[in-house]
Amino acid sequence: MVKKIKKNSSYSYNDRNVKPTFSTETTRSLAKDFPDIVNENAKSGKRVIAYAIDLLTYVPIAGLFHFTTLNLRQVGGAENERNAMYMMLAIVVYALLLFGYLPNKWQGQTIGKKLLKIRMVPINNQKVEFSKYIIREFLIKIVLGWICVPVILAHGLYKKLFEKQDNITLLHDKLLQTRVVEISQK
Repeated sequence: MVKKIKKNSSYSYNDRNVKPTFSTETTRSLAKDFPDIVNENAKSGKRVIAYAIDLLTYVPIAGLFHFTTLNLRQVGGAENERNAMYMMLAIVVYALLLFGYLPNKWQGQTIGKKLLKIRMVPINNQKVEFSKYIIREFLIKIVLGWICVPVILAHGLYKKLFEKQDNITLLHDKLLQTRVVEISQK
């Protein structure tokens, strides 16, 4: 049974008090850290296009490296095997730069998000760590993307169509306590 406790704006669930994760206090803090935030969730279309742009920046180059790796291993030899390992390492380093370093440097924006003027921000007043960018942008969206992305999209469509919610927080955003917001045009 869930009941609202008036005095401290928390919820009681089976004798446990749970505080809400997003408040006006968080909004004020985000406005201080990110002055360009419009403070409205990014539209679903912009998020999908940003994801497509991110895929278009990663997949062709990673595919080229992978194709080269397969060719080097097919030829055989110790030196080709070592070069194939370097190519695989280059794919990992490229992913770390694209989905970890850039969002960390650009305060929550990948290349796609930067082009579409949206940003990932925390909802719990904490700084987003490098590892969270890697988990969200690379592990969930790219590596496990063939499994996670359809589940995330189905969850979003359910919220939009059946629960009639306009500001949808997607599943991976809930798990990592983040949200994607619009930023002002410069």
